[in-house]
Amino acid sequence: MRKKRKSYIAVTGSIKPEWLRGLSRKICIGALAFSAAVVLLTGGKVGAYASDQTRVSSDESQVTVGYDDLDDTLQKGGLGVAVEQQDGAASLASTYDATALEKRIVEGIKAWQTSIDVSELGLTRDDIDNGAVKSIINSHPEFISLSGGYTYWTSGSSITKIQFTYLTNAKEEQQELDAALQEVKSKIDTSGMSDEEIVLAYHEYLTSTVAYAYEDYFNGTIAANHGYDMYGALVKHSCVCQGYAETMFYLLREAGLSCAIASSGNINHAWNIVKIHGKWYHIDATWDDPVWDMPGRSYHDYFLVSFDTMNKNTLINHTKDRTDMVVSAQWGDTYTTAVDTTYESGKFWNGIEKAIFYKDGYWYSISEGSSKTSFNINKYQYSTNINKVLYSGTAKWTTPSGGYYHGVYSSIYLRGDNLYFTTPDSLNKIDITSTNVNPTELINIRTQYNSSTGNNLYAFGEQYGKLVYFITDSPNIKKTKDSSNSSKYNKEYAEYTFEMCISHKWDAGVVTKEPTYTSTGTKKYTCTNCGETKTETIAKLVCTSHVWDAGVVTKKPTYTSTGTKKYTCTNCGTTKTETIAKLECTEHKWNSGVVTKKPTYTSTGEKKYTCTNCGTTKTETIAKLVCTSHVWNSGVVTKKPTYTSTGTKKYTCTNCGETKIETIAKLVCTSHVWDSGVVTKKPTYTSTGTKKYTCTNCGETKTETIAKLVCTSHVWDSGVVTKAPTYTSAGTKEYTCVNCGTTKTSSIAMLKLSKVTVKTAVSSTGIKISWTSEKNASGYYIYRKSGKGQYALLKKVTGANTLAFDDTKVTSGVIYTYKVQAYKGTVVGAGTEASRCFVGTAKAKTANESTGIKLSWNKVGGARSYKIYKRIGTGKYTCIKTASSTTFTYLDKAVKAGTIYTYAVKPYIGSTAGTYVASKYVCLRPVTAKVSATRNGVTVRWTKTAGATSYRVYRKTAGGKYALVKKIGGANALSWTDTNTAKGKTYYYYVRAFKGNYYSAASKAVNVKR
Repeated sequence: MRKKRKSYIAVTGSIKPEWLRGLSRKICIGALAFSAAVVLLTGGKVGAYASDQTRVSSDESQVTVGYDDLDDTLQKGGLGVAVEQQDGAASLASTYDATALEKRIVEGIKAWQTSIDVSELGLTRDDIDNGAVKSIINSHPEFISLSGGYTYWTSGSSITKIQFTYLTNAKEEQQELDAALQEVKSKIDTSGMSDEEIVLAYHEYLTSTVAYAYEDYFNGTIAANHGYDMYGALVKHSCVCQGYAETMFYLLREAGLSCAIASSGNINHAWNIVKIHGKWYHIDATWDDPVWDMPGRSYHDYFLVSFDTMNKNTLINHTKDRTDMVVSAQWGDTYTTAVDTTYESGKFWNGIEKAIFYKDGYWYSISEGSSKTSFNINKYQYSTNINKVLYSGTAKWTTPSGGYYHGVYSSIYLRGDNLYFTTPDSLNKIDITSTNVNPTELINIRTQYNSSTGNNLYAFGEQYGKLVYFITDSPNIKKTKDSSNSSKYNKEYAEYTFEMCISHKWDAGVVTKEPTYTSTGTKKYTCTNCGETKTETIAKLVCTSHVWDAGVVTKKPTYTSTGTKKYTCTNCGTTKTETIAKLECTEHKWNSGVVTKKPTYTSTGEKKYTCTNCGTTKTETIAKLVCTSHVWNSGVVTKKPTYTSTGTKKYTCTNCGETKIETIAKLVCTSHVWDSGVVTKKPTYTSTGTKKYTCTNCGETKTETIAKLVCTSHVWDSGVVTKAPTYTSAGTKEYTCVNCGTTKTSSIAMLKLSKVTVKTAVSSTGIKISWTSEKNASGYYIYRKSGKGQYALLKKVTGANTLAFDDTKVTSGVIYTYKVQAYKGTVVGAGTEASRCFVGTAKAKTANESTGIKLSWNKVGGARSYKIYKRIGTGKYTCIKTASSTTFTYLDKAVKAGTIYTYAVKPYIGSTAGTYVASKYVCLRPVTAKVSATRNGVTVRWTKTAGATSYRVYRKTAGGKYALVKKIGGANALSWTDTNTAKGKTYYYYVRAFKGNYYSAASKAVNVKR
């Protein structure tokens, strides 16, 4: 789901945060297919899709082959399914062993089996259609290796075999995922944590190490880059909502917490549910992780909230809600509606917008301090609810225009005992174990990068397995599509890598304390990347080779029965019992014996004797018969002789089988047969070579000379510059033949300065000129011409890194053309031209007339027309009129009394607009005044005007000038008696309505003679 991040809007003098909720808060990208029957919270259900089947025979007793694809599983971009019996199947409810099926499939996939026997589990085609297999795949997001769908075989209605296929590089990627899971386990030690702390630890890990796959969303490459699964989240550190939800589900399941994955088709999104202390809560790590990715930022708006709170937050920026929620991939207890709001307020993470880190029982966070420009670094213990401020500081996040952003935009990162944090200007660290915390500055962007005021460190944290920080002029970090490459997105910020080991590689370790059979030992490991160490406990020794004592006889032996003896290990105390043999007759009396096997010339015989006392027997060997005169056969050649070695011949006695070996002499070589030879020394262009030949019969050798090589085509080396070229003279380069050493010289062309490309832009004070850099230049010449005139030197710029200039000496209505050329000494490079017409500023003035609000403005040189814009209250500007170049006033009659209106006038020359100064006014209608002479003076009465908060009365006498005589406060004060009058004299009056400094047109003058 694509997500809308929090934005910040600039205000003169200061900048206040404002949550832009107008656009979609987040847009989930899952390819969301509902494939099997799903259970909706409202009680409704969606019908299942039937699997594709190829039937071998219409006879139900015959074999059928079916296929079910997995494209709608979470790992492939679906939203997950909840298994439910199909409509109309109540009387045929399945009785398959779901637990055994899951065990069989999980073990089979782990062992990379392609064919899994399920014949005895009672699984049917209806079970397949109802998502029996898909629900298992959804419940095991660690399986990322399956390709496409799976095939199944049936016999009658029973499924007998399921066959999976795996991706080509499945084993390698699975090993990488397993290693990443081990890394998570090594980084997050949940022992001693409460259940809510365990959930928070995994939430912070995901939001601080995973970047939402925004570019893959735009480019349609989510599946190709593992954006839907745990591999994307933990190995590539980039995924969409399914990847976040699957990883959180897996980690919570491994921690033993009842949990599930939830999804909504309304908003195309997946998230998690967890049960803590007997109550259910929602977690949406995807929507708590901003886009574009801002390292170090982690929101907590969707952490451990009720369904109603989550749904209310969703509707802030969505026209649809999550009431169609489906709960799938459930583990542990069955989900019931999440209504508890315990964790939505009063917890240390509430309102925190940065990643929170855990170490040794404490949580470390950064929050706003005593003012909008201060911050606190906190050390909090959840079990005691005690918070300690480790360090306080101030940070004013300025803008290029001189304003600043309210709030905390600093980030923290914890590694070992060092906590790293940012300010607008710098990256710093503190030692969290120190009693006197003093920060050490590691990087200052003003000095290291010459970064100007208004550019700040707005992001710091992990991204794609690296520790990075961003420098930019706004906390609204984003990328924009490249105008020439639609699949490329350009960063609107400067990104830098902070060299730190964030994933340790431990050596084999050194034993610092040897274990014994009664006590543990210790072993110290050192990271081969950064040198950090850790110590692990070595278990007590296990006695694998016992050292037994002399033993104790527990039962004595006799001549007819065995005895027993008990031995004890002197290391570990283990005991064993051995049998003691029966007593033996020590002085046997043997009889004369019986021959049991007669001897021959080739084998011995045997004779058995029996003790006449105890019956024990013994057997003795009778020697072979001795052959006194051998009779040899004609013999057999066992090894043929060659030209280099003798042969052998074996003879055998025909009586006793004894053998003898005789040598056969070598063959004699009378004519050598030479092989093709071996070059023992290769010839070169300066010396001869040699070649050795060997006789293939007898091995004798001879050596012949090979003539020197002749260089017929030179092979030149890369050359050596003997004289370097400059911007005023050519250089030279000498080449040498690598074969024979011959040399040649060639010329190197003079250096040239590159062509500079110039751009222009209109500012409020003139025209801003910028150009591309030529790093070898001494500076740049800026030329300007007006209209079709001649170029004149406007400015000579010194230094290759100055790449902009503001031309303030411009006249409205004139077209200026600029050209910029790099120079170095007397050498001048080429340059491009850029033209810009300067249009001046129109300053608006407003006043109430009897029929509306009158707007006037100054004449702007060269202007061909003026566009008049009006804004009602704090609404948006709309264009209400385009005036000619000779018109400088406008009466707006379409106004309502009491309403605030703001007007702006933009001068135009063609399509080029100038700047403006707006004017604001409150519409107040003129009153109707009446006068009458009274005994005490003259009474002035007037009608009430909408929006007015006070009135003012003006007076004159015949031939005089009007002057203010009375200010009357209050919207309902509608009369006043002028007692400072003389009888017989005529007085003239008019009245204006006021609201603050805004006033109406004068009423029609009235007079009376007193």
